[in-house]
Amino acid sequence: MERMKRVLVVGMALAAVLWGFGTALAADAEQSLETVAAKTTRSEGVTLLKGDGWSRLTRGEKLAFVWGAGHVVDIEQELMAQHPELKVENFSAKVVEGIADVPMNQIVTQVDAFYKANPDKTDMPVIAVIWDSMVKPNLTTGIAGKPLE
Repeated sequence: MERMKRVLVVGMALAAVLWGFGTALAADAEQSLETVAAKTTRSEGVTLLKGDGWSRLTRGEKLAFVWGAGHVVDIEQELMAQHPELKVENFSAKVVEGIADVPMNQIVTQVDAFYKANPDKTDMPVIAVIWDSMVKPNLTTGIAGKPLE
C-alpha cells in the first residue's frame, strides 16, 4: 500500500508538471515521497522533480514517473484527435514527435546517465533533461512551430 501511495504521488506530480506548472522538488533521502511533496517549495501550485529528488527514487518510482508522463501525453493526443480544434504543436505533441518509440526503461537510463555525468546539474528538472537530451534533438521545430533555441 505504501508503495502504491508513492507511485501515485510521483504520477500526480508529473501530471501537474506536464500541464505547465512548477518549481523545485527538494528531497531528503530519509523521508517518504509524501513527506517530501508536502514540504517542497511551490510556485503556481506544483513542483518539478529535479535531479536531487530523482536520484533518491527507486527504479520503479522512476518508471512510474515516466509512465505517468506518457499517460498525460496520451490523454492530450486522444483529446486532440477527438476535438481537432484542440490540435496544436504543444509540449505533448512535441514529446510524441521526439520520443514516441523510446521505451520507458531507456528514458530512465538516459536520465540517470545525465545526472551521473553532470553532478553539478542536479537542480535541472527531470522533464528538462528529457526534453533537452531526448526530445529536442529529434525535432525540426519547437513548440507552436517556433524555431528551436
